[in-house]
Amino acid sequence: MIIDGKKLSQMIIEDLKEERKKIAGKIRLAAVLIGNDPASLSFVKQKKKVGEKIGVELRLYQYATTIKTKELRHQVGKLCRLSTNKGLIVQLPLPSSINTQSVLNAILPLKDVDVLSEKNLGAFFTGRLPILPPVVAAIRFILEKYKISLEGKNVLIIGRGRLVGKPALIWCVNQRATVTEANQKTKNLPELMKKADVIITSAGKPNLVKGDLVKPGVIIFDAAVMTEKGKLRGDCDLNSLQKKAQLITPVPGGLGPLTVAFLYVNLLELTKRQR
Repeated sequence: MIIDGKKLSQMIIEDLKEERKKIAGKIRLAAVLIGNDPASLSFVKQKKKVGEKIGVELRLYQYATTIKTKELRHQVGKLCRLSTNKGLIVQLPLPSSINTQSVLNAILPLKDVDVLSEKNLGAFFTGRLPILPPVVAAIRFILEKYKISLEGKNVLIIGRGRLVGKPALIWCVNQRATVTEANQKTKNLPELMKKADVIITSAGKPNLVKGDLVKPGVIIFDAAVMTEKGKLRGDCDLNSLQKKAQLITPVPGGLGPLTVAFLYVNLLELTKRQR
């Protein structure tokens, strides 16, 4: 089964419209972007469109690639202190010259909708955070919709990034799954894929996951997004996998739209807690 993330996200957006009506005053999401990377600008544009549907303004704050860590931390902190900015996201990746975690730690916990600051990550790790990282929330939503439990399942997570790999690993462990993490140094990846009941991948390598490498009935969440020959691609070869997988999220149109929707779920929840 190929998951239609766009269709599912519309259900969440309709609920968000109703939830937004219950919250008085202006709600703005601040988006911090370094440079003019076309892919990052495209992602921000998608988020802005969803915000407009809900009744939330997304305001983009752009800075030159020459900005230093200290100055960017200062700017992020200043934007967080603006009362109209109810949430703030830093569009990743940041230039290699910047200490990314230092900048993310400048986001106030009650405005950290992406769950990337150390304080919110710690609360998430211990199960005390009222929100989930958006990608994790999207995965949970799909699993719950199709009544799939991770308990006792072999879960393979490919990639160890801040947005997908690390938070997914923590959450899957908390679901009592048996979790394996694979990265660039992993030597037996095909063997691990063949044993996995569930694969969550965000490596950024087209055709990394193919039909002959997985077992029948596997559940696959493709969270990778890259451009190949002008088209968005994920890690999975959809053609060879769609008949073999019990469930698979395509790229584009799979986890992406759901992740954006849950970003706004987090924003409205944190907005209510700021009052």
